[in-house]
Amino acid sequence: MLEVTMFLDEDDLHQDKRMDEYIMRYLMHHGIMGASVFPAVMGYGQKHHLHHTKGIGTVDEGPIMILFVDDEEKVRGVLPHIKEVIKGGLIVAKRVERL
Repeated sequence: MLEVTMFLDEDDLHQDKRMDEYIMRYLMHHGIMGASVFPAVMGYGQKHHLHHTKGIGTVDEGPIMILFVDDEEKVRGVLPHIKEVIKGGLIVAKRVERL
């Protein structure tokens, strides 16, 4: 099995849709076993620009993490498109064992 983690900004878009929603629908459409979106309180990326939640209901490009897992063949089948649409985020993958 392969687990993929993506780090993005909450306001990232693809075709006028939130990137996290686009990716989740894409993964569901392709039958990926499971996926989750996690909001972060604070984070930064390669450019070292700090992104954080400012308070209740207000966000400065809040960081989010999307995680999904499935058999390696299925994951490798969806990765090319995901890498194409995510321009500024980070994508990492690792082998995992289902217990």
